[in-house]
Amino acid sequence: ATQSSVSILRKRARESHDTVSDYRRNLTSSLVDEMLNERFDEIARKADAPFLGAGAYGGALTPTVSSFTLAASVQDGRIERGLTALEVEANRVEQHGFGAGELDRARKWMLASYDRAYAERDKTESGSYVQEYVNHFLQGEPTPGIEYEHKLVQALVPTIAAADVATAAKAMFADTSRVILGVAPQKAGVTAPSPEQLTAAIASADAMAVTP
Repeated sequence: ATQSSVSILRKRARESHDTVSDYRRNLTSSLVDEMLNERFDEIARKADAPFLGAGAYGGALTPTVSSFTLAASVQDGRIERGLTALEVEANRVEQHGFGAGELDRARKWMLASYDRAYAERDKTESGSYVQEYVNHFLQGEPTPGIEYEHKLVQALVPTIAAADVATAAKAMFADTSRVILGVAPQKAGVTAPSPEQLTAAIASADAMAVTP
């Protein structure tokens, strides 16, 4: 490890990916990721930012287990501060959701990204197809192709409302199985926080009142 980082990884049973409604649910989760990442980017640009950069992303740990992760790179010695900041933003979303302007921007971003992928479909690199084949074989993820996906996105994204996003976020932030991971380089003057210190950082965040 060359720099310090911290992450909150939440695990849950993997949901199906077979139907159009499943695809809509995945699009909704992607909108949550995008809006969170926009908030993290805004925080990181502040002079007294608690982290150097942060991000939200989902994934599959196993064929039956999905994960949702908030992660931040931090200055050495500031893992706890970064962890507290991640938890505060998680609580803010859980309690207040997202604003109409945030959702509108996220929907426009998603539509534009699929428009671009569709327009440049003849330039898709082989590695992208390989990854789709691997995901299909190992995880059963459908591979309908960009033409079909583009049509689905155009039809579905405008129907995703603030209530859908709020519901998805609550499921993503459920703490039924949570792992906190702090990573620090081995070098003079840098001490990794103890499990008790990480737990205290989470408790500190949970005690804070958050505004929309």
